Amino acid sequence: MTRRALLKGAVGAGAAVAGGSVLGSCGQAPNVNRGAKKTLNFWAFTDTRIAWQKKAFERYKKEKNPDFEINWLILPYTQMHDQLLITAQAGSGGPDMADVEISQFPRFIKGNVLFVDLAAKLKQMGEWDNLYHPSATDPWSWRGRTYGIGNELNACLLSYRHDVWKKAKVDTNVTTWEHFAEEAKRFHRDTGSYLIDQAYLDWSQWWMQTLQQRGGFFRQNGSPALDTPEGVRTLAWMQNAMKDGWSTLRPAGQSYNVALEQGKIASLLGPSWQFSGFVQQNIPQTKGKWHLMPFPRWEAGGARTATWGGTGVTVLKTSKYAEEARDFVLWEHTNSQALLTDFGIRQVWPTYKPAFKDKRLSEPLPFFDNQRVGAMIQAVSPEIPTAYMSPYWPETTSTFVRVGLTPPMQNLRMAPRSALTKAQQESVDTINFVTA
Repeated sequence: MTRRALLKGAVGAGAAVAGGSVLGSCGQAPNVNRGAKKTLNFWAFTDTRIAWQKKAFERYKKEKNPDFEINWLILPYTQMHDQLLITAQAGSGGPDMADVEISQFPRFIKGNVLFVDLAAKLKQMGEWDNLYHPSATDPWSWRGRTYGIGNELNACLLSYRHDVWKKAKVDTNVTTWEHFAEEAKRFHRDTGSYLIDQAYLDWSQWWMQTLQQRGGFFRQNGSPALDTPEGVRTLAWMQNAMKDGWSTLRPAGQSYNVALEQGKIASLLGPSWQFSGFVQQNIPQTKGKWHLMPFPRWEAGGARTATWGGTGVTVLKTSKYAEEARDFVLWEHTNSQALLTDFGIRQVWPTYKPAFKDKRLSEPLPFFDNQRVGAMIQAVSPEIPTAYMSPYWPETTSTFVRVGLTPPMQNLRMAPRSALTKAQQESVDTINFVTA
């Protein structure tokens, strides 16, 4: 499951806005030498993400009085990324700025990178160290350069049904995954329900729990890292949960929402777009029944969180107004008041550390029984491990699920290490084949 899938509904609305020909509607600004302002083009794939950016631009105009305007264009998810790649490679016809979803970014770094590097300017501004990088820049970084920036602080937490946990007297002070498993066994024995399910058709759970141990899909040089000790440990924990009978494979579609609503599955893992977006949108009737806590640790001193998903704003090298575009993009991601607008619209906690000085980010939230969620996110965010990107993210993650994850979760006699070694080798063979 990806953020893209969860936002699919919003994308559909964008299609209607987009209308006909992409290229015909987005040529370079035609007003040069006619006394009119320049017009920069921004492409996005959902109106929910650019709502705050539109407001940020109004603030930017008041504070910086730029000599340009922005034309905002929303296209369907796949069409936008496809057309962005085509126009960038062609060298014309594309936008000056664009949203790029994390899983699409690898398409743009195969060969010559098509985006402007943002790192040097961020450092020159003195803002580099003010960002939570695993969410703000790591997903759009490659070989020491940063080609995009995200405002969504995707620090992951454990969400749990506090009414269900309390009734079953589950220990809310679980500190390790081993301790969590013991509570889950007792919970299942006493209630017949499951403290947590196992995601076996997508990489989300394995990714979060592996990254938490500083593992992941790739090493720093971009080569696959599926069969590392961290990856094997995570998959073995997931498989043992099934062998021991205290967990269940994740139900498909609406059945999953029903299980969460009824407390048959009493916890989930994820970042704010999961616990604050997915849950509130799909099971609003559970308002007030959820609490959040940091992830249990794998070992003493280990991280209590991870990161998952995100969309970054990029500046195209083909832009005629790249300097203006870069200035606005970096300004909107390092301006606390602009970022707080997105918190007001989508309840998105920002990647910009100074914004947390504003008390609005840590106010009690009724959906979470008036917990101060923002304060918890701020506390764990420095622990988010670094995540490495690769041009071969799509090929590697697909192979991981098909070969390394789903088979051993369905066939509990299959050894996790054996499955991940096979997935690792197939991923390496695929990369060698396409790069030969």
